[in-house]
Amino acid sequence: MKKLFEPDGIAIAGASTNPTKAGYVALRNMKEKEYPGNVYPINPNETEILGYKCYGALSEIEGNVDLVVLIMPARLIYNIMDDFDKRMEEKHDVKYIVCAAADYAETKTEEGIRRQARLMESAEKWGVRVIGPNCIGVIDNRTKVDTTFVDTGVPFSEFGEPTGITFISQSGALASAILMEAAGRVFPVLYNKFISIGNMADVDFVDLLEYLENDDTTKVIGMYMEGYRDGKKLAETLRRITAKKPVVILKVGRSEKGSKAANSHTGSMAGADNVYDAMFKQYGVIRVETIDELIDTMQALDALPLPKGKNHFLYSQAGGPGIYCTDAIAAAKHLETPLVSEETKERLRASQLPMANICSPEGYADITASATVANHVDGLKIVLEDDAVDSVTFITVVPTFLPQIELANALVEMEKSIPAEKKKPVYYCVMAGEYTAPARKIMEENGLCTFNTPDKAVKAADNMTRYALYRRRKAGEE
Repeated sequence: MKKLFEPDGIAIAGASTNPTKAGYVALRNMKEKEYPGNVYPINPNETEILGYKCYGALSEIEGNVDLVVLIMPARLIYNIMDDFDKRMEEKHDVKYIVCAAADYAETKTEEGIRRQARLMESAEKWGVRVIGPNCIGVIDNRTKVDTTFVDTGVPFSEFGEPTGITFISQSGALASAILMEAAGRVFPVLYNKFISIGNMADVDFVDLLEYLENDDTTKVIGMYMEGYRDGKKLAETLRRITAKKPVVILKVGRSEKGSKAANSHTGSMAGADNVYDAMFKQYGVIRVETIDELIDTMQALDALPLPKGKNHFLYSQAGGPGIYCTDAIAAAKHLETPLVSEETKERLRASQLPMANICSPEGYADITASATVANHVDGLKIVLEDDAVDSVTFITVVPTFLPQIELANALVEMEKSIPAEKKKPVYYCVMAGEYTAPARKIMEENGLCTFNTPDKAVKAADNMTRYALYRRRKAGEE
């Protein structure tokens, strides 16, 4: 599977000079990311697109081609695969096909089924693996491969280093939305790898999970799932992988209507949702309910250390958000309120203004709206030093009189001062929307994990704690 992410030569059938066409965007993505390998656009009506020499057919390309991207209308699949057979007879070089077009077997029509059968006939004949059809393609942001036709609107150069998050999706449209939603955050999330698998005519969830299990660049695996045909195989694979890496799944088709919609979309039988739910719980999979929770949880798992236990302290600069967050923590299934030492309480009181509320109730501090940068940072450090605290939700609304850039830099420096072996996860909730984006950007750039509302921070904390407890339990069993 390495050739999918590190191909020697990529051919794009359906490449276009029209900026509104998928075949243009896919080629432009490769250009903008400065993919270092050879790219071969296939379009019999053009001689050059975006500086790349054009070819009339796959069989005409002189150089090696490991990966073929099919992004042309599905009705052309017969001619394309005839030409593919011709190339393989002569060169036998292609290892992967990414079929990004729709209108195949997912339509349940005779013609759609026939098209997919023709695609797979040649692929199986030559031992070539297929991603799709009915997908948006594949991204590897370390090797600069991007066969998708998704425009995130953010220049690649602004993303920084890729995260350790790899994401797999059955839905192309939802994959696009998740890609663009992550790119549009205060500091863009650059996925390590991103794979849209569509109809799973060949390569499926288990194939990719087995590869990612030993992929050193993948720290967290995220998935959007509609259904899978071999539940036992999936369960065994997840059981093995979650003992090493967290897996976060947005599984749809909970309702009867949702299950039917999944079947009509990618041809997936969603199956009884309670069976999936039980399997996920048994094998340590983190099941999420929304796109925000999915991205938040993946980011937190990538950026933060796992907590050592359930004890979660709430450190807030404002009363209302603090109460709101208290309810969220009380509703969380895997978080408990810590009882910090009297020494910690005394140190906290000494570090704060006289009107601050320290540990009433236990495990809660409201440092008040008048808190300075020093009050924010000094008190948080004291909380983190208490042995009874495993993790913290930090809330600040950042009033206009509090210098947010100074606060952001001070929090970054505090985190840097803590030795790696003593670090604990802090879920920084920096409220007030666009106004606080500059502070959040600084914090995210430096590895801190930020949220815009307390409930999102608590969801991520609860999910991370659940996974940490699973890992500890599995380690004890072994």
